[in-house]
Amino acid sequence: MRIGRFFVATLGLVILLGMPVSSMAFFWGDNPDLVTVNDTVFTTEDYQNWWKEWREKDMPVPESPDAFVDWVLLYQEAGAMQLDQNPEYRKKLAIFLKVRALMQLKQEEVASRTQLPDDKELWEAYRKEYTPLFNLRLVAVGSEEQAGVVQRFLADGVTLVDAVKAAGLDSVADQLESTGMLRAQKLPDPIREAVVEAAAGTAGGPVSFGHVWYFFEVLERNDGSEEDFAKLKNELIRQSLKVQENQLTRELTDFLAKKYQVTVNDEVIARITPEGISAADAEQVVLQIGNTVVSGDAFYQAVLKEQDMRGGTHRNAEAFETTKKRIVADAIAQTVTGLEALDRHYESRPPLKAIYEFYSQHRLIKELEKTVIETTIDLKPEDAKVYYEGHPELFSRGGIVELAIVQTNETELAEKLAKRLKSGEDFFKVMQPLSPAGIETRRSPVDHLNPVLQEVVAKMSPGQVSSGIPDGEDIFFVKLIRAGEREFIPFEKVSEQIVTQLREERFTTAKTQLIEQLRSRSTIEINDRAWNKLKKRLAEEGEGNHGS
Repeated sequence: MRIGRFFVATLGLVILLGMPVSSMAFFWGDNPDLVTVNDTVFTTEDYQNWWKEWREKDMPVPESPDAFVDWVLLYQEAGAMQLDQNPEYRKKLAIFLKVRALMQLKQEEVASRTQLPDDKELWEAYRKEYTPLFNLRLVAVGSEEQAGVVQRFLADGVTLVDAVKAAGLDSVADQLESTGMLRAQKLPDPIREAVVEAAAGTAGGPVSFGHVWYFFEVLERNDGSEEDFAKLKNELIRQSLKVQENQLTRELTDFLAKKYQVTVNDEVIARITPEGISAADAEQVVLQIGNTVVSGDAFYQAVLKEQDMRGGTHRNAEAFETTKKRIVADAIAQTVTGLEALDRHYESRPPLKAIYEFYSQHRLIKELEKTVIETTIDLKPEDAKVYYEGHPELFSRGGIVELAIVQTNETELAEKLAKRLKSGEDFFKVMQPLSPAGIETRRSPVDHLNPVLQEVVAKMSPGQVSSGIPDGEDIFFVKLIRAGEREFIPFEKVSEQIVTQLREERFTTAKTQLIEQLRSRSTIEINDRAWNKLKKRLAEEGEGNHGS
């Protein structure tokens, strides 16, 4: 018995070792082959990568891999037609890759290297950036001479309020009894510098600011608290991470500038002024990054454009110099990081690999749709009119009634009018006291009336009158004139909508026909066992219930 069991186990191991790699992977359930389309094998991992990008929010896991197969057939056909050589396709793919590669570079070299600051570092930042807090009394006087008078009284130990009165300025000074608690960083620089070391109860001044002389008295001073720190902690963390990101970005840019041998012609750049650039300097290379060169004229035009965007129409010399420096720095940073991002070929490895493959296939299918499918759609101007006339139920609304409604909240009057109506008197004559200017009739869908009137009107016949209908504090009188009419939407208002709908319908039909043709001339094999296992696992993991 032991020999038999040993033999079976050994035989099983020999069989496994003799299997091809893909067969062994399937046996163990490690990314088995799922479908084969025209001799190209796609694994369960290929499907999962596609599904993650293709699905929409709350979309259930499909019952079959048919949508994936159709996707493969379409981009294979586009590749066979060499649509991947189209300039527009290659341009869009290049832009996508550059953007996503830059994001990956930033994640790899900047975001992943930042560290959450500890509480000690955060407290130090809090004390530096957000404390102290002050509640101040402020008095402003309009002349230096008046300020000198108040200052002398303060020097004699007189309180600020009394000093202003003693100087006879209480009627001409601008006084603020209390600012409320303000962080020192929110105060104007001259006032902040004057009060930052002052204790509660301290008075001082004058402080010159904006052609006015200010005196202050510190009513309260707060050098920070645990409660205030807790409120600002998340903001302090964000600030710390931002500082780290900026530093890491500068270090990366400096490193890459050396790697790609950036050269800047500072002499020519210095000669470019708001007045212009010489013809000789316009031809000079002012910036070279790898194979990218920028001429003096191109640089000058970039500076002018930047200033115009920022509203710098006057182009003063100082602002012009600042803009030049910013243009140089931005051009270097953007170019070297772009070169490095592409040089690392993120598209050939996770996590960008699957996303890039999906996008390239998606764009390729779009090229096929534009080249093959859309060109087959024959939509004439009169087609929309024919559709409109052939589907009146789609462009009309029934239940339109024409009626007269009169409303009142006078109960006794309503009772008298109701009796007259029951005796057979004319509705419009009886209702005249409630509407001396005349009673208007109106057309309306029944469902636009309030619920009480909807119920009453639904039981009425044309010409019938219903009186004394209570609805809260109001009482209604209704005469139904016409009922059961249909209201048609004019063709002009829906023609564009119809054209769009017809185009979409014909596009869908043409795409379905193309897929059927591709399926008829293709070899498609589906590993049902692998699909059922994958479908079950995706459903269990909730893969069908979340958007990508």
